[in-house]
Amino acid sequence: MMIPEKAVCALALAVVVLGCEEKKPPLPQPPATTALAASSAAAPLSKTVTLTIEPKSSATIDMPAPKEHIAAKVEGGSGSLSLVPGDLAKSRGEVKLDLLTLTTSTFKDGRDKDQTAHARTWLEVADGEKGKLPEDVKAQNRQAVYAIRSIENPSATDLAKVPAEKDGDGEIRKVSLTTKGELLIHGHKVDRDAEVDVVLRYPTGAPADKPSSATVKTKKPLRVVLADHDVKPRDAAGKLAKDFFHLLGTKVADAADVTLELWAKAEP
Repeated sequence: MMIPEKAVCALALAVVVLGCEEKKPPLPQPPATTALAASSAAAPLSKTVTLTIEPKSSATIDMPAPKEHIAAKVEGGSGSLSLVPGDLAKSRGEVKLDLLTLTTSTFKDGRDKDQTAHARTWLEVADGEKGKLPEDVKAQNRQAVYAIRSIENPSATDLAKVPAEKDGDGEIRKVSLTTKGELLIHGHKVDRDAEVDVVLRYPTGAPADKPSSATVKTKKPLRVVLADHDVKPRDAAGKLAKDFFHLLGTKVADAADVTLELWAKAEP
C-alpha cells in the first residue's frame, strides 16, 4: 500500500512543523484564502532595487517520522525581492515555489515516482491515479507563497557600510536578518518567521546600491505544520482518505522542516 509514501506533501515550501495529536482538542484552522496581499518596500521606488527570483530557487524538505523518513525537493521559483540598500529594514518581497515540481528522494529507487505522485495529490496540485481534480482547484493550490511583511535584526542597516569582499571576478557583501511574513500553502495562510543569510554580488568596484544578483538561504529550517494548511491523506481518486489519518505522526510526519535557497537577479 503506497499511501504512507504520500507523506511528502507535508511540505507544502517547499517550501518551510508541529502537528496536533489527535487526542488533543483541535486548534482553530487558518481561514481559507487563494492569494496574499502584495508586499511592497516601505521606501520610495527610486531607493529600491528589484531582484527577480530565479526558477532554480528551491526548498528541500525533511520529514523524519518513527517509521519512515521522507525527503523531497521543490523548485520553480518566482516572485521578487524589493531591496532598500540604504535601509534594509524597509525591504520587502514575495517568494513563490511551484508545488507541481515536488519530487521525493526517500527511497532512491522506483518507489519515489509513486510517492511523488501521491504527494502531489495530497496537495491537490495534480490528479490522482484514478480520478481527476478540478482544474481551478489545482491552479489555486499550485504555488506555495511567502510574503515578507517586515524585516528585523539586520546585521547592518546600510549596505554602503558593509565591507565588500573579493569573490572570483567580482565582489560580495554579506548580511543576515529575520524576515517576518505570511506563508500560503494549500489555500491556508499562517504567520511565519525566517532567519536568513543574504549574499549580494557585484561587479568589482560597483556601489553598494547596484548589486547584480543575490542568494538568500535560511539559517535553520522552517517548520511547516500539515494541519495548519489542511494537508491530509487522499486516495487514488484525490478524495479524503479518513481511514489513513492514523498514519500521520507514525509513517508520515506531522510536520516538514523546510530549507530555502533562493537565487535572484537584479532587473536591468
